[in-house]
Amino acid sequence: MDKLKKIGLTALGTTLVASSAFAGEISVSGDAGYTWSSESVGGAAATNATGTATNDGIGYNHDITLSGSGELDNGFTVSTSMILVEDSSLSSSNVTLTMGGLGKLTVGNGTGGIGANFDNVLPTAYEEAHDGEKDSAAIDNIGADHGNGGIDYTSPAFDLMGASITLMYNYIPEASATAVGEGGVSTGSAAWASGSAIGATIAYGGLTIGGYSSEKTADSGTANTTDGDASDVTAYVKYTAGPFSIGYQEGYIEKGLAGSTEGGETTAKKVTTAVGAFDIEAIGVAFNVNENFSISWQEVEETYDAQDDQKDGSDTPDVTKESSSIQFAYTMGSMSIKGYQTDTDNPGWDSDAQSNEVTELAINFAF
Repeated sequence: MDKLKKIGLTALGTTLVASSAFAGEISVSGDAGYTWSSESVGGAAATNATGTATNDGIGYNHDITLSGSGELDNGFTVSTSMILVEDSSLSSSNVTLTMGGLGKLTVGNGTGGIGANFDNVLPTAYEEAHDGEKDSAAIDNIGADHGNGGIDYTSPAFDLMGASITLMYNYIPEASATAVGEGGVSTGSAAWASGSAIGATIAYGGLTIGGYSSEKTADSGTANTTDGDASDVTAYVKYTAGPFSIGYQEGYIEKGLAGSTEGGETTAKKVTTAVGAFDIEAIGVAFNVNENFSISWQEVEETYDAQDDQKDGSDTPDVTKESSSIQFAYTMGSMSIKGYQTDTDNPGWDSDAQSNEVTELAINFAF
């Protein structure tokens, strides 16, 4: 009887070991922190004797990331991750199939798609310059409608004359910024049908060059209030030498026009990131003082392109919104202290608007 017990226990132990060897892995990580922000607004809208209006606030944020992975019989791997934010809502999620030398496929919501690799890739110690603008930035809208419910393909990096090249492609059945749940369809804008995007990066030593282009097709089966298809394109170059890095980026976004018809616009364009066209130029420089402390500077110019083609003869002038920002970051193990100060002229692409200055300090703990 004892011998039978030993055999049974041995078989059970072997089964558990074998099962764990093929089981996937799950990990939990996250961060928590506080921010102090101050916004100073100058100009005619100021409310005190110094000519400025100031808004201050302390904010709290925490994110929890759940990650899992497993291996298929053919050697491919499957991984997934999801991010939960302050109110326990799902911020983003994705599933990735890595196929060895064939590249990888990713499906997800809230991930930004392949456009997340190109929207603002300039070197920075903390946030991008547009983070302190307090209104939507055109550069941050590159690929924004391709990050929910699409399929992304990323090729393996391949060598060409010493350069490492990676290619990317995205397809989305309905180009929308709205997440799609299981068995559901997009509930975003009915004005848009499918969309696609391509991207590529070339790395050679400390030099990296990248380019991205996307478009979405107007839905002919609905009462589309936009003028044709919408598209965006961007290209950048970055160079890193030791602790120093510098980057330059240009882009153009055509978001479509509200209230327009084929053959020309019937109403003047609105200066918003939802509609209209924008030219983008940005430059950034970063320096790692040591392994714990880094500093950076960015400047972004985003010009609203009026195009002057309204049927009613109205003329909306081009307006350039300019943001200049300095940032720093200091790390001490799992704790980091970061900050920036950003000055913006013509916020909201309004030449009559007062300039604003935003200062933020953040302390964050990673676990």
